[in-house]
Amino acid sequence: MCRQLGVARSGFYAWRQRHQAPGKRAAENARLTAKIEAVFQEHRGYYGSPRIHRELRAAGHRVGRHRVARLMQRAALRARTRNPFRPCSKASRGAAGVAENLLLQDFQPPAPNRCWAGDITYIRTTSGWRYLAVSHR
Repeated sequence: MCRQLGVARSGFYAWRQRHQAPGKRAAENARLTAKIEAVFQEHRGYYGSPRIHRELRAAGHRVGRHRVARLMQRAALRARTRNPFRPCSKASRGAAGVAENLLLQDFQPPAPNRCWAGDITYIRTTSGWRYLAVSHR
């Protein structure tokens, strides 16, 4: 038939493949992608493929982790990453300026109460941030 029509056999089979209805796997992938997108949106884009896989398994879906990752990649779903908090004092930003170095690395003061040093650190707790200030003379 291909010879009579003057078309290549490979071209005919490629055309036939393009115009066939999607198979079971493609339909299942479409349903799974919709569920993956729902979980992804539910967690505001912070869940990647391992967590979404865990959620789907908990919901009773039999699906592999790599399949979830592949479907997420095809749907252009990339998890957002949370940047760690890096505290920055105003002095380091230059707003108040940096204090002058009066000690010049001489940590043996000539008399009591002549030299004091201080520092602050940020401590993350379950109830929020706590600040620890230390002074030493």
